[in-house]
Amino acid sequence: MAKLQHTFVQGKMNKDLDERLIPNGQYRDAQNIQVSTSEGSDVGAVENILGNTIQNIKVKNVAPTPDTVWQTNFGLQNPVCIGVVKDSQNEKIYWFLNSADSSTDAIVEYDQVTGVVAPILVDVNGVLNFNKLNLITGVNILGGMLFWTDDLSEPKNINIARFKAGTTNFATQTQINSVNFIESDVTVIKLSPKQPVSIEALPSLVSTTSNRGTGVTPIFISANLGQASPLTGSLPIGAAFTITGGFSGFLAPGNVFLNKQVTLSAKALQEDGSYIYYESICTITALTAGEQPNEFDGGTFRIDSISADVPYNYLNWSLLLLESDPIFKNNFARFSYRYKYSDNEYSTYAPFSKAVYVPGQFDYEAAVGFNKGMTNNLRKITLTFPTDTYALPPAGVEEIQILFKGSDSNNIYVVDNHLLSSGLLTTFDITSELLGPVVESIQLLRPFDAVPRKAKAQEIIGNRVVYGNYLQNYNIGSIPVLTGGQTNTSFASSEEYLGKESVKSNRTYQLGITFIDEYNRESPVFTNDSASVMIAGSNSLNKNTLTASAALTSVPSWIKYYKYYIKDPAPEYYNLVLDRWYDADDGNVWLSFPSDEVNKLREEQYIILKKQHGTSTAVSINNRYKILDIQNEAPRHIKLEQTEVSSAEITAVSFTAAGPFIGFQGPTFVENNNFHEGFSGTAAIQFIEPGGNERTSQLYEILSGGPQSDSGGKTNYSVSFDSGVGIIPADGWLIGFSGNLKAVLYNLQESARPEFQGRFFVKVPKNSDFVSNIEVPSSTSVIQGGFNANVRAGSRSGSVSTDMPALPSVFLDRLSFGDTNGSSVTINRPDSGTDTFTLVYGPVNASPLGSTGKQNSRVWQLASSFNAKIKFKGENDNFSEVYNIIPDANQQQGYSRNGLTFVYRTFTVDRPFVGEFGAQATTITKIEIVTDSVPDHFTTPDPAIFETELDELADLDIYYEASDAKLISGLTNVVALDYFNTYSFGNGVESNRREDDFNAATIGKGVRVSSTIDTPFEEERKPASLIFSGIFNSTSGVNNTNQFLIAENITKDLNPTYGSIQKLHARDTDLIALLEDKCFKILANKDALYNADGSTNVTANINVLGQTIPFVGEYGISKNPESFASFGFRSYFTDKARGTVMRLSRDGLTDIGAKQMSYFFQDKLKTNVNPSIIGAYDADIGSYNVVLGGEGVSFKEQVDGWNTRMSYDPEFGISLNNEYYTFKNGELYEHSNPLRSNFYGTQYNSTVTPIFNDAPTSIKNFKTLSYEGDAGWTASITTNEQSGTVSTWKKREGLYFNYIMGDATTLANIDTSEFSVQGIGDLSVNMTLGDTVMRINGEINVSLQPGDVIYSTDGVVAPAELRLIGTVDTVARASNTITLSAAVQPLPPAGNPVLPVTGDFMLFAKNSKVNTSGLLGYYGEVVLTTTSSDKKELFAVNSEIFISSE
Repeated sequence: MAKLQHTFVQGKMNKDLDERLIPNGQYRDAQNIQVSTSEGSDVGAVENILGNTIQNIKVKNVAPTPDTVWQTNFGLQNPVCIGVVKDSQNEKIYWFLNSADSSTDAIVEYDQVTGVVAPILVDVNGVLNFNKLNLITGVNILGGMLFWTDDLSEPKNINIARFKAGTTNFATQTQINSVNFIESDVTVIKLSPKQPVSIEALPSLVSTTSNRGTGVTPIFISANLGQASPLTGSLPIGAAFTITGGFSGFLAPGNVFLNKQVTLSAKALQEDGSYIYYESICTITALTAGEQPNEFDGGTFRIDSISADVPYNYLNWSLLLLESDPIFKNNFARFSYRYKYSDNEYSTYAPFSKAVYVPGQFDYEAAVGFNKGMTNNLRKITLTFPTDTYALPPAGVEEIQILFKGSDSNNIYVVDNHLLSSGLLTTFDITSELLGPVVESIQLLRPFDAVPRKAKAQEIIGNRVVYGNYLQNYNIGSIPVLTGGQTNTSFASSEEYLGKESVKSNRTYQLGITFIDEYNRESPVFTNDSASVMIAGSNSLNKNTLTASAALTSVPSWIKYYKYYIKDPAPEYYNLVLDRWYDADDGNVWLSFPSDEVNKLREEQYIILKKQHGTSTAVSINNRYKILDIQNEAPRHIKLEQTEVSSAEITAVSFTAAGPFIGFQGPTFVENNNFHEGFSGTAAIQFIEPGGNERTSQLYEILSGGPQSDSGGKTNYSVSFDSGVGIIPADGWLIGFSGNLKAVLYNLQESARPEFQGRFFVKVPKNSDFVSNIEVPSSTSVIQGGFNANVRAGSRSGSVSTDMPALPSVFLDRLSFGDTNGSSVTINRPDSGTDTFTLVYGPVNASPLGSTGKQNSRVWQLASSFNAKIKFKGENDNFSEVYNIIPDANQQQGYSRNGLTFVYRTFTVDRPFVGEFGAQATTITKIEIVTDSVPDHFTTPDPAIFETELDELADLDIYYEASDAKLISGLTNVVALDYFNTYSFGNGVESNRREDDFNAATIGKGVRVSSTIDTPFEEERKPASLIFSGIFNSTSGVNNTNQFLIAENITKDLNPTYGSIQKLHARDTDLIALLEDKCFKILANKDALYNADGSTNVTANINVLGQTIPFVGEYGISKNPESFASFGFRSYFTDKARGTVMRLSRDGLTDIGAKQMSYFFQDKLKTNVNPSIIGAYDADIGSYNVVLGGEGVSFKEQVDGWNTRMSYDPEFGISLNNEYYTFKNGELYEHSNPLRSNFYGTQYNSTVTPIFNDAPTSIKNFKTLSYEGDAGWTASITTNEQSGTVSTWKKREGLYFNYIMGDATTLANIDTSEFSVQGIGDLSVNMTLGDTVMRINGEINVSLQPGDVIYSTDGVVAPAELRLIGTVDTVARASNTITLSAAVQPLPPAGNPVLPVTGDFMLFAKNSKVNTSGLLGYYGEVVLTTTSSDKKELFAVNSEIFISSE
């Protein structure tokens, strides 16, 4: 006989090849065995695999007792492990439990070093909402934090140590900060502040309100400086003096001023219209005795040590406490804050505060060159933090970081870090510009974190969290309806010309609204037509506020808050201060502006007049002027100065409109040689009509001409004008004039007047509105002097002692009305119905005034001048009408009292006085004498202000944040938006720029922006897209894993035709993305350049996710990410759609399911009813284990094939430090139990099925079986024709040996084609119930013997119709009868309950177990089985055979 031997050296199953073709060393099947990796490294040896042992120790190194181990299933009902991850560095395993029956979810830790199992997080309140059908396959550990996603709810993240400290058992909710944890404690996305800080901006460090004398509100002193004794000239440096009375009252703590330095300042108008400014630093050293310490009103104070000479005479002095320099004086400061969480995560910013700035009173003079009213006087800022419940810091916040942003930069600076351990932050004072480190500016573009709402896949690559196949956005349902409005508030009297927050007028604003979820995710902006608000230009003198309200037909549950936004498409605008204006030679007008304003304008632009020249009256209509020309130097026309040469009467005038020549007769050389010779050089001529009309022409520059010839005693003159132009239309009265005229000749010289220096010139049209707003207000400008205040309102019949001060030492220059010299002269005040008034002035014989002093001269001469006007100011700060003074013959008169001389004069006006100024009881506090005779280059301390008109509106759909996040319950409320973009001064001027300087910082439109979108806002699944977080760096303490900045390129899209991303895996520095139908490699933090041959060169790249490179082969992971497992550079997963199992390694994709197992996996994956396919890598034996249909299959790299099936069906599996663990009923089992094939407490068999298929074309007779290995194996063998077993063995020469016994023949295994099955004959007599004898027609088969089994058929020999009759007891061939060992029973196999009847064919089968002498077949399939829990090895199996004849 020949001996066949088969080994297991290839160590793998082969289910693809026909039994005759399976190579020696492979086997058909195996269960619960391993090959070639036994403890003794007996390569080629089969052994039963180790069992597993539960790991449930509570306490380290303590004998197991009910108190030291966890109860079964942790005391939960039907818990299931739904995910697992290992922490290799700390030698720990974490797994996720779901017990729906116990309403408990948990995360559990296993410490491999100590063997202790501990709950990390327990949820009995339905926070996590795990579901056993949604396995957690996206889970990672980074820096002691556990990240996971289950595609059911928000991606999660916990600090393992912190949550472990708050967990006591599996029945109690985990606590964080001593309270039960909630969802926001475990989400990747972190809660952010919803409300901004409120701001109190103070101009003073010593005053909490705007008290006079501090900040921007000075004390005004309308009096002479000095003591009782007359002083002359000015006070020298270092002088001391006392002021008594004469200043407006104020209320402030006394110690604010006492022994403090103050600034004493004033300005005085000179005769030429210019101003002299006085300023001195002084010290207040004493207050009036008895003055209250907290009140200083109307007393006396002493000033010491002035720093500069100041005039002694009467001026409007202001006194202001000298304090430290303002803070942020060149900037518009805004403040915000953010949360710092315990794991160094930072939230997004709170909404920024309004710009913090303290402007002063409007003071924009061309001489100064900038708007002093827009100088920042900020010295103290108090931030008040919100206290609404929903605005308080959430659990987990350990620090509040206060932030500063200036308008001149996108840098964000840290002001302070407030630890909440020291208490809740309520207020914070800022009194310096000391700032901390800079926060990266990109944070400004982070209005919220775009963490996906749900995600299927998760991985960490480059220390960033990456999500794939994620859900974003929400469904909003109905479209919101937004309504915008405005309020326009007038300035209070106490706010006169102070810069106040406002929304810029002459603009159209578009309001928008966004909706916000619990985690601050924000929708795009929604808007509509009714959200458009136009603030008219007429509101430039008001304080403007925008209002908004909104409505939604149905509010989705996800909306928790809403926020308003404002779109202001207007570009930059500038203010310009008018210095002077000059009539142009073409009927237009030249405007003079300071040269540093030149960059604000360009030709063809329009400028808008905002306020009148010389008054505080706003201009809002017909105020638009087109710029016709811009010159950096004064135009020649206005530089020419005229000097009168001579004048003469001319006759025979001949003027024509067209020109260019005019002729007339004038004086001869003898009569007027100056006139005769005055036409040489640069000359000009003007014509005046004599008589009552006194019409005067324009001045015409002479181009050529002059005296021509004499005739009739006169000289004939002929001249041509400049540019050949004739008489202009305004001088049309000259055309055809036939009378005599006065001609005045002038010499013209270009002048470099100081008023041209540092100026540029803009030509604009001159119209009636220009005249009314520039010229006329200018012609009524105030002429200030000593008579501007303290006008006494006396009575006609009062006595001297009551009508005039008892002593003139307080104010030496005083004007008053009344009967001041007894009864001899009646002196009138401006009473209603009268048209005269009397002014008394004096004393004029006391220094420094004198009878010819400036004050005296100005009062009387101006009041007596041609076209003089007068108006009065009452005690309520309201002015009377302007009255024209009619020249008369009344002269100044005088009288004396107490040795002092006073003068008075009675004036007549053009109409009777009206209004309150005619009431004797009214105190008139001021008179102003004005005149119309103002030159065209008039300048004023209250100049006209122009504003540049908008260029083309920016076509950008940018909306600026304009409110905090408001609770959705208040959606329909009308809200006044806490937003401003300009300061209004109540006089039409609006400014958004520091000092209105061209390059200075501006308020801006806001800090954070949003926009609308063209497509509908709706929930969106991104199945083939990736999104990643900021970076984590434990060394530097940076943890940006909660930051998902949509402003950065944080997403990457893959080809959606390959289905959705199911699994992400970091391999080396690449990210592997497994889609349903394709696998990709994504270069991380690098990119690739393709060569012409298709190869790539890796290049450095700032992209977090670079080039996407597909793996060759149309394979994916289908929808079974739970099948994925990896070890080293190899990854394994199933592809159910293609019915196979894949390996991804450095050589790309390999179909390992096709390694002799393709049909097996096609069938198993097709018929697998379990939606989950669990994959795990057993690092102990180096195999990938995948569970299909309730059993596992193992792929072993060492043999490059599938080496065994496994009886156990784990919920998950994982390896740590070469130990393999699986999970069952939520509990952890370690696969190192020496009880072999014992899983989860159940003992299983171990089998291996080799095949003897040598000489596959020959029928062989398999006589014996033997094996090399340990005792304890049984064997069965099946050929293509027969089967048999070896249940006992004989040990012989180191082998376990025995003959093959055929299987006992049964109805189930009978084969009528075998030789052992033969016919007997037909039944000759019906059998009845209880018969034991049957009769046969004819002779009985000689092979029939006792022990054979008889079957019957109804005539058709087919196994399906066979009926078991019984076992032969005896055979009587002589009588053709057979006796059965037992009575026949009606046991038909097909369910037909009848007994054998005559004609049924009878056959018998020999007992194969007894009679078989070997098994016949082309091959022999041997199943070796051990039921032992001990280690059993098997090295080879043998069979003795001989070749059978055909």
